[in-house]
Amino acid sequence: MMNKRQGAARAALKIGIDARTALSPKTGDRTYILNLLRGLAALELDAERWQFHVLLDGEDVAGVLPTSPCFQTVVLNAPNSRLWTMWALPLYARRANLDLVHLQYLAPPFLSCQFVTAIHDVVWRALPETFPPRHRAVMNFAMPRTASRAAGVLCGTQSAATDIQKYLPVSRAKIHLTPYAIDPIYFAPVNESQISVVRKKYELGDAPYLLSVGVLQPRKNLPRLMEAFEQVKNQHPDWPHQLVIVGKEGWGEESKSESSTTVFTGYVDDEDLPALYAGASAFAYPSLYEGFGLPIIEAMAAGAPVITSDCGAMREVAGDAAELVNPLSIESIARGLERVLGDAARRRDLGTKGTARAAQFTVKNQATATLKVYEEILGAAR
Repeated sequence: MMNKRQGAARAALKIGIDARTALSPKTGDRTYILNLLRGLAALELDAERWQFHVLLDGEDVAGVLPTSPCFQTVVLNAPNSRLWTMWALPLYARRANLDLVHLQYLAPPFLSCQFVTAIHDVVWRALPETFPPRHRAVMNFAMPRTASRAAGVLCGTQSAATDIQKYLPVSRAKIHLTPYAIDPIYFAPVNESQISVVRKKYELGDAPYLLSVGVLQPRKNLPRLMEAFEQVKNQHPDWPHQLVIVGKEGWGEESKSESSTTVFTGYVDDEDLPALYAGASAFAYPSLYEGFGLPIIEAMAAGAPVITSDCGAMREVAGDAAELVNPLSIESIARGLERVLGDAARRRDLGTKGTARAAQFTVKNQATATLKVYEEILGAAR
């Protein structure tokens, strides 16, 4: 006769995943959680062993979420985001008898089960001047408490892990590397017709362009990129290139300073990004600080040669498949742009290396690494 302990051991593992950002406009947080769900669905797990409660704050009207026999979609109602986290989520975790909850960043003060949190970066501590003061105060108050209580902290790079351990009260043993993934659409071939459509849609004309993608905020280092590009244009007046900056407005007015050679598209639809990457002469991402840098891999997957920062997570993610520059030096950025934009052989070489590099960052790899963390934590608990 099976005893009570044996029965519990064989019960399905019930894991709640805070998937609210999946229904938001494109950001790194949204990409992270969507690709985790895509990867879990692609693994075709045993539904008798794994039960994932996909927790939302609204209906998936656009149908962006993947489906799986292991998934149960749950909409939790709350007047606002804060009450969703503080009240609706803990209440559901207790009622559904969840074994584990997977969050991004901050956790509610009380949970009836263990939780893991994905901390993509600690920019508010590492580079505080690039983070909004009000949000910085919240993170400085609440993030150490979350990190110390978490059963596990997930991040995408060794660089991020080092900074998390440096700035937050969490041991290295609790930090797990779960390399991130990009949407499979970036690997799909793009033809000239698709590129022409997005050029027309965003009024880019026919001139070749240097592309940059990311939320407009100080750490993206756009003023230096724009000045470096102007420098290159002045030195090569016959070059017809323009700089195209894609991204929704964040904060920091300096990111949108006027320039006759720069086009700001604002937020663009997800389905247009692969063609924008593929149509670019090169992709520039001289960010001051990242925990991972998903656009680097997106650009590589689409075949665009990449220019990025020679520091931290960006150097780690890019490997030898990018032109690396000093993000604090306008001169270094300009020379990097010049080496890539002015050398077709260099662009081909970076494009080939980038495609191979990007192939490592799949949704299945992300999900497999994350499952391993779940198993370690729940196995230890049981």
